[in-house]
Amino acid sequence: MNYSPRFAGAVSLDSLARRPQSAPSPPSTASTAPANGGAPVTVIDVTEASFQVDIIDRSMTVPVVIDFWADWCGPCKQLSPILERLATEGGGAWVLAKIDVDSNQQLAAAAGVQGIPAVKAVWQGGIVGEFTGAVPE
Repeated sequence: MNYSPRFAGAVSLDSLARRPQSAPSPPSTASTAPANGGAPVTVIDVTEASFQVDIIDRSMTVPVVIDFWADWCGPCKQLSPILERLATEGGGAWVLAKIDVDSNQQLAAAAGVQGIPAVKAVWQGGIVGEFTGAVPE
């Protein structure tokens, strides 16, 4: 994988870099793109397989805010809808990348997630801001 040196310097991605090389997957197009196809994608579901394209590559042109969450997490259920709404209202000025920590444990570990919800902002391959917990809007 071609992880950005700026992101790799922010968190250890060594375990992900050792994964078998595969063809890059196209960006996810989860939930908020209207049926007309003209609106930008504002919320995407990210997996270990799509991480490079969906977060690192995409962050070179638009800020990406990562929401690390889990289905069983009460505070995540409070914060995620707020982030999704704000991303949709932003109209493509930034992208919300949702990562389920139960399904993507290596990504959560590589990003240093110790509690959820954990939110990290990525710009041009580097983490530029972060917070943990459900904070008020």
